[in-house]
Amino acid sequence: LERCQKALTSFLEEKRSAFPRLYFIGDEDLLEILGQSSNPEVIQSHLKKLFAGIATVDFGEEAKEIVGMNSSLGERVALKNAVRVKDSAEPRPVEEWLSDLSAAMVETLAAELRPCCTPEVIDPTYVETYPSQLLCLSENIRFTQNVEKHIEKGQLAQFKGELAQQLSMMTSLTIDNALMNAKLKAMILDLIHNIAVLDTLLAKSGQVHSTSDWDWFRQLRYYFRPDGKNPCTVRMLE
Repeated sequence: LERCQKALTSFLEEKRSAFPRLYFIGDEDLLEILGQSSNPEVIQSHLKKLFAGIATVDFGEEAKEIVGMNSSLGERVALKNAVRVKDSAEPRPVEEWLSDLSAAMVETLAAELRPCCTPEVIDPTYVETYPSQLLCLSENIRFTQNVEKHIEKGQLAQFKGELAQQLSMMTSLTIDNALMNAKLKAMILDLIHNIAVLDTLLAKSGQVHSTSDWDWFRQLRYYFRPDGKNPCTVRMLE
């Protein structure tokens, strides 16, 4: 019995080493996933333990592939490339397709980041079109770009007025939809934080003359890199 327990522990550790998020679940849950990896209902019940933002996934024909992911509020994101969970009739190893699912999420959101960063106007259509994570990320990218532009021009105070107008516009939007309201609230909270950061810079206006000055350098800064492997770079103290 002890030998069987050691072999089982070693087997489960091998699976977790291949996909570290499996450390988030207990042995019983992992055994259920491994034993019923071709059962969509079993997969659905455990995914939220592995990926905090995913409540369910959408399966394609005959449950052979995952084609989309859904949040608890019903936000749906279609995957750029479907993730195979079966090869013909045989299920793929769980750790393999879970790794593919994690990579597909990143690839999908990265592909949508470019159009999300260049809206003509922030309105209900824009908020509805893109996932909440991208909406907030895009706002932080634009904030970083604008702060650095206004630092170079010596016009930080003018930028404060622009953000105040944006906040007024966003808080005046009327949306009768739980998902849309949640997305808009997340954007407003980020905007309020960014205004607080700007207030910190303005309070020390005599010390912030360039983008390398300490009070800006120590902030989380988001940069869009459309030609790079990773379209967004986050920097702090570098």
